[in-house]
Amino acid sequence: MKEQTPQTIMLSIVGALILLVLALGYSILYYLKFTFFIDPEREEFVLQKGVLSSETISLPFDKIQRVNFKRNLLQRIIGVYSILIDTAGSKEEEVEIKALSKAKAEELSEILMNHTKTEDKVDQKISQDNKEEAALNWQYSLNISQLLKLGISSNYIRGLLLLMTFYLTLKDQLFLEQFFPSEMDVVRNNDFGITPWTILLLLLAVVIVTVADTFIKYFKLNLIKTDLGLQVEMGLRKNKKVSLKGKRVQSMEILSNPIQKRLDLNKVKILLATSADDPGKSVITIPGISQTIVSRIKQYVYNDQIRQIFQIVPNRMFLFRKIIRGLFPLVPIPFIIEYYDLNFRLEWIIMGITGYLILLGGYQFLFFRSLKLSISKEIIVKYSGVWRRKKQYLEMWKLQSVSISQPLWHEKQGLANLIFHSAGGDIFFEVIDKNQAEILMDYLLFKIESTSGEWM
Repeated sequence: MKEQTPQTIMLSIVGALILLVLALGYSILYYLKFTFFIDPEREEFVLQKGVLSSETISLPFDKIQRVNFKRNLLQRIIGVYSILIDTAGSKEEEVEIKALSKAKAEELSEILMNHTKTEDKVDQKISQDNKEEAALNWQYSLNISQLLKLGISSNYIRGLLLLMTFYLTLKDQLFLEQFFPSEMDVVRNNDFGITPWTILLLLLAVVIVTVADTFIKYFKLNLIKTDLGLQVEMGLRKNKKVSLKGKRVQSMEILSNPIQKRLDLNKVKILLATSADDPGKSVITIPGISQTIVSRIKQYVYNDQIRQIFQIVPNRMFLFRKIIRGLFPLVPIPFIIEYYDLNFRLEWIIMGITGYLILLGGYQFLFFRSLKLSISKEIIVKYSGVWRRKKQYLEMWKLQSVSISQPLWHEKQGLANLIFHSAGGDIFFEVIDKNQAEILMDYLLFKIESTSGEWM
């Protein structure tokens, strides 16, 4: 190995210093060039940035659908926030402003979320003297006990996948194959090497990982409803705070399972205008909230109570089709047994297939019974789910369009599928009477055309 001379070392130090000075100079210039301001005449937020090439971004107030606050661990330590401004239908946030103080970040968020052309002007009529008294309507926080209950009653499949990913990562990086060989004998002494204690430890590990994941994602979840809108804050590793208006909500989902319902833990998903490239970007998930808070969120988003006028349920052909599809996994079983020469006893095969058919028929029947479409004066509600119950809410005047599809095998029965298209995504309701679907579609198109309100 060639020994470095003092001259070479000196050149390296000088080169590193030059790069450091250039980087520092570029950062200072970028900071000085990074400016943003409010244009009250055009009702726009304007941001200017760039060193070698300048860039100007103008965002109309009425196109801004939410303002996000985010903090990583470093930002928490130094006490600053990042603000991300999101508009409808974009793949990524148009604007990110880093290192703002909490006061400045909240002030900017308040300006952006309230200076719009189409929002109710109630906020602007609140005088400066009594604004603080009228601001807070209600507040809700998720405590440690509720987080623990939420983690224990959550989906363990995600926890199992996280555990497997964690193990495989450590195995590759820390050479864990020395302790857990990749090739292990599954059968020892004509008995399985997996013991009840192994299964118990695995289940315990999955529960721990699921609970830990829940704590990291939803730690210090806090909802604040004021006259200015709804604020949602959560997260341990990446603290996230979102400010949104009810008008910008395109649709809403309420989810729960029997265990969480008994614990009064519900999950609300708020869907904003989404992008086809990244549909998950515009979904705000609020888990572990009580039924009282769910009702308050519904009241804020939809104003009045939802009163059903009529109801639509799927045709029995839907159940028949689901059961037929569920039979497909049984088709390759004889070929698999023959190919691998598996010596299964016939009575065990019959018992396994019978058990599968009972589970298939029972599950699909319950799923069929849960499906219904509730139509009120202004809102559509779709109910679905067996274990994981789901309610999807969609205001009629926020529909982009309604379509009917009719596969060839449904023509003779006079059946069709109904699809509701909105900026928050599509909602499907399958296998209903075609005449009923056409009547509903005509009514919804009338509601879309006769409503003067904007969809966001």
